Amino acid sequence: METGNNNILRVPTLGVTRLSDNDKDPLESPWLQRLEQVESELAIRNLIARYGMAVDCGDAEAAAALHTENCIYEVSAPGTGRDDADMHTQPSLVMEGRQAIRDMVLGAGHQALLPFCAHTVGPLEVSVAGDRATAMGYSRLYHDAGGVTRLMRLGFNRWHLLKQNQRWRIACRTSCPIGSEAAQQLLRDGIGDWSDI
Repeated sequence: METGNNNILRVPTLGVTRLSDNDKDPLESPWLQRLEQVESELAIRNLIARYGMAVDCGDAEAAAALHTENCIYEVSAPGTGRDDADMHTQPSLVMEGRQAIRDMVLGAGHQALLPFCAHTVGPLEVSVAGDRATAMGYSRLYHDAGGVTRLMRLGFNRWHLLKQNQRWRIACRTSCPIGSEAAQQLLRDGIGDWSDI
Protein backbone atom coordinates (compact mmCIF):
# COMPACT_ATOMS: atom_id res chain seq x y z
CA MET A 1 0.00 0.00 0.00
CA GLU A 2 1.18 3.52 -0.67
CA THR A 3 -0.06 7.05 -0.18
CA GLY A 4 -0.52 9.58 -2.93
CA ASN A 5 -0.04 13.33 -2.92
CA ASN A 6 -3.10 14.02 -0.74
CA ASN A 7 -2.41 11.26 1.79
CA ILE A 8 -5.02 9.01 0.13
CA LEU A 9 -4.35 5.36 0.81
CA ARG A 10 -4.01 3.37 -2.41
CA VAL A 11 -4.63 -0.37 -2.16
CA PRO A 12 -3.40 -2.73 -4.88
CA THR A 13 -6.24 -4.22 -6.92
CA LEU A 14 -4.83 -7.77 -6.81
CA GLY A 15 -5.65 -8.21 -10.45
CA VAL A 16 -9.35 -7.35 -10.12
CA THR A 17 -10.45 -5.07 -12.91
CA ARG A 18 -13.66 -3.28 -13.72
CA LEU A 19 -15.95 -4.80 -16.29
CA SER A 20 -16.34 -2.80 -19.46
CA ASP A 21 -19.52 -2.75 -21.50
CA ASN A 22 -17.95 -5.34 -23.80
CA ASP A 23 -17.19 -7.87 -21.04
CA LYS A 24 -19.29 -10.94 -20.34
CA ASP A 25 -22.30 -10.88 -18.07
CA PRO A 26 -21.00 -10.98 -14.45
CA LEU A 27 -23.59 -13.67 -13.70
CA GLU A 28 -21.57 -15.99 -15.93
CA SER A 29 -18.33 -15.33 -14.07
CA PRO A 30 -16.35 -18.35 -12.84
CA TRP A 31 -16.26 -16.76 -9.37
CA LEU A 32 -20.03 -16.64 -9.18
CA GLN A 33 -20.27 -20.24 -10.36
CA ARG A 34 -17.82 -21.30 -7.65
CA LEU A 35 -19.79 -19.39 -5.03
CA GLU A 36 -23.02 -21.08 -6.15
CA GLN A 37 -21.25 -24.45 -5.92
CA VAL A 38 -20.17 -23.75 -2.33
CA GLU A 39 -23.64 -22.46 -1.39
CA SER A 40 -25.20 -25.60 -2.85
CA GLU A 41 -22.85 -27.86 -0.92
CA LEU A 42 -23.63 -26.05 2.34
CA ALA A 43 -27.37 -26.21 1.66
CA ILE A 44 -27.13 -29.96 1.00
CA ARG A 45 -25.19 -30.58 4.22
CA ASN A 46 -27.81 -28.59 6.16
CA LEU A 47 -30.65 -30.46 4.44
CA ILE A 48 -29.26 -33.85 5.41
CA ALA A 49 -28.66 -32.69 9.02
CA ARG A 50 -32.21 -31.32 9.22
CA TYR A 51 -33.63 -34.72 8.31
CA GLY A 52 -32.07 -36.22 11.43
CA MET A 53 -33.42 -33.45 13.63
CA ALA A 54 -36.91 -33.72 12.14
CA VAL A 55 -37.18 -37.48 12.74
CA ASP A 56 -35.69 -37.14 16.24
CA CYS A 57 -38.61 -34.96 17.32
CA GLY A 58 -41.15 -36.98 15.32
CA ASP A 59 -42.02 -34.18 12.89
CA ALA A 60 -43.28 -36.21 9.94
CA GLU A 61 -44.25 -33.16 7.89
CA ALA A 62 -40.82 -31.54 8.20
CA ALA A 63 -39.06 -34.82 7.36
CA ALA A 64 -41.26 -35.39 4.29
CA ALA A 65 -40.83 -31.79 3.07
CA LEU A 66 -37.07 -32.33 2.77
CA HIS A 67 -37.72 -34.88 0.01
CA THR A 68 -38.97 -34.68 -3.56
CA GLU A 69 -42.58 -35.70 -4.12
CA ASN A 70 -41.56 -39.03 -5.69
CA CYS A 71 -38.52 -39.77 -3.50
CA ILE A 72 -37.16 -43.25 -2.80
CA TYR A 73 -35.59 -44.19 0.52
CA GLU A 74 -34.11 -47.69 0.76
CA VAL A 75 -32.94 -49.01 4.12
CA SER A 76 -30.98 -52.23 3.92
CA ALA A 77 -31.42 -54.52 6.96
CA PRO A 78 -33.81 -52.10 8.70
CA GLY A 79 -33.90 -54.15 11.90
CA THR A 80 -30.18 -53.80 12.56
CA GLY A 81 -29.57 -52.84 16.18
CA ARG A 82 -33.11 -53.54 17.36
CA ASP A 83 -32.15 -56.85 18.94
CA ASP A 84 -29.12 -59.12 19.29
CA ALA A 85 -29.85 -61.19 16.18
CA ASP A 86 -27.90 -60.74 12.95
CA MET A 87 -30.29 -58.69 10.83
CA HIS A 88 -27.97 -58.28 7.82
CA THR A 89 -29.97 -60.87 5.88
CA GLN A 90 -33.30 -59.12 6.45
CA PRO A 91 -34.77 -57.72 3.22
CA SER A 92 -34.56 -54.02 2.49
CA LEU A 93 -37.30 -51.59 3.37
CA VAL A 94 -38.13 -49.37 0.38
CA MET A 95 -40.20 -46.24 0.93
CA GLU A 96 -41.51 -44.38 -2.11
CA GLY A 97 -42.92 -40.86 -1.99
CA ARG A 98 -43.31 -38.28 0.74
CA GLN A 99 -46.27 -40.10 2.27
CA ALA A 100 -44.08 -43.14 2.89
CA ILE A 101 -41.61 -40.91 4.77
CA ARG A 102 -44.47 -39.56 6.90
CA ASP A 103 -45.75 -43.07 7.56
CA MET A 104 -42.29 -44.26 8.66
CA VAL A 105 -41.87 -41.36 11.11
CA LEU A 106 -45.37 -41.90 12.53
CA GLY A 107 -45.04 -45.70 12.55
CA ALA A 108 -44.74 -47.78 15.70
CA GLY A 109 -41.09 -48.71 15.11
CA HIS A 110 -39.90 -45.11 14.95
CA GLN A 111 -42.29 -43.81 17.60
CA ALA A 112 -40.91 -46.40 20.04
CA LEU A 113 -37.53 -44.65 19.85
CA LEU A 114 -38.85 -41.18 20.73
CA PRO A 115 -37.83 -39.01 22.46
CA PHE A 116 -34.64 -40.89 23.27
CA CYS A 117 -32.95 -41.05 19.86
CA ALA A 118 -30.42 -39.06 17.87
CA HIS A 119 -29.73 -39.43 14.15
CA THR A 120 -26.36 -37.97 13.18
CA VAL A 121 -24.54 -37.88 9.83
CA GLY A 122 -21.02 -37.28 8.66
CA PRO A 123 -18.52 -36.90 7.48
CA LEU A 124 -20.07 -36.39 4.05
CA GLU A 125 -18.58 -36.16 0.58
CA VAL A 126 -20.78 -33.92 -1.61
CA SER A 127 -20.60 -33.51 -5.37
CA VAL A 128 -22.72 -30.87 -7.12
CA ALA A 129 -23.41 -30.74 -10.88
CA GLY A 130 -25.89 -27.99 -11.71
CA ASP A 131 -29.31 -28.86 -10.28
CA ARG A 132 -28.25 -32.40 -9.35
CA ALA A 133 -25.98 -33.61 -6.59
CA THR A 134 -24.82 -36.71 -4.78
CA ALA A 135 -23.63 -37.11 -1.22
CA MET A 136 -22.19 -40.10 0.52
CA GLY A 137 -21.13 -40.72 4.05
CA TYR A 138 -21.89 -42.28 7.38
CA SER A 139 -24.94 -42.15 9.61
CA ARG A 140 -25.44 -43.12 13.22
CA LEU A 141 -28.57 -43.82 15.21
CA TYR A 142 -28.15 -43.54 18.97
CA HIS A 143 -30.82 -44.62 21.44
CA ASP A 144 -31.01 -44.06 25.17
CA ALA A 145 -32.77 -46.74 27.21
CA GLY A 146 -32.81 -46.48 30.98
CA GLY A 147 -30.03 -43.90 31.04
CA VAL A 148 -27.71 -45.99 28.87
CA THR A 149 -27.05 -44.57 25.39
CA ARG A 150 -25.95 -47.03 22.75
CA LEU A 151 -25.19 -46.92 19.07
CA MET A 152 -28.07 -48.80 17.46
CA ARG A 153 -27.02 -48.49 13.84
CA LEU A 154 -23.91 -47.35 12.03
CA GLY A 155 -24.53 -47.12 8.33
CA PHE A 156 -23.09 -46.00 5.05
CA ASN A 157 -25.38 -43.87 2.88
CA ARG A 158 -25.67 -42.45 -0.60
CA TRP A 159 -28.02 -39.59 -1.38
CA HIS A 160 -29.14 -38.26 -4.78
CA LEU A 161 -30.48 -34.71 -4.58
CA LEU A 162 -32.35 -32.36 -6.91
CA LYS A 163 -32.69 -28.59 -6.82
CA GLN A 164 -36.35 -27.67 -7.29
CA ASN A 165 -37.69 -24.13 -7.04
CA GLN A 166 -34.29 -22.93 -5.75
CA ARG A 167 -34.29 -25.50 -2.92
CA TRP A 168 -32.40 -28.76 -2.61
CA ARG A 169 -34.46 -31.88 -1.91
CA ILE A 170 -33.58 -35.54 -1.31
CA ALA A 171 -34.64 -37.58 -4.34
CA CYS A 172 -33.15 -40.92 -3.33
CA ARG A 173 -31.31 -42.30 -0.32
CA THR A 174 -29.82 -45.73 0.20
CA SER A 175 -28.65 -46.71 3.69
CA CYS A 176 -26.77 -49.94 4.50
CA PRO A 177 -25.29 -51.09 7.82
CA ILE A 178 -21.50 -51.18 7.89
CA GLY A 179 -20.09 -54.66 7.63
CA SER A 180 -22.61 -55.63 4.97
CA GLU A 181 -21.66 -56.34 1.38
CA ALA A 182 -24.32 -53.81 0.32
CA ALA A 183 -22.48 -51.05 2.22
CA GLN A 184 -19.16 -52.05 0.70
CA GLN A 185 -20.65 -52.01 -2.81
CA LEU A 186 -22.27 -48.61 -2.18
CA LEU A 187 -18.90 -47.27 -1.03
CA ARG A 188 -17.04 -48.73 -4.03
CA ASP A 189 -19.63 -47.33 -6.45
CA GLY A 190 -19.37 -43.87 -4.88
CA ILE A 191 -15.59 -43.82 -5.01
CA GLY A 192 -15.76 -44.95 -8.64
CA ASP A 193 -17.64 -41.73 -9.45
CA TRP A 194 -14.84 -39.49 -8.17
CA SER A 195 -13.47 -37.70 -11.21
CA ASP A 196 -11.00 -35.43 -9.42
CA ILE A 197 -8.52 -38.04 -8.16
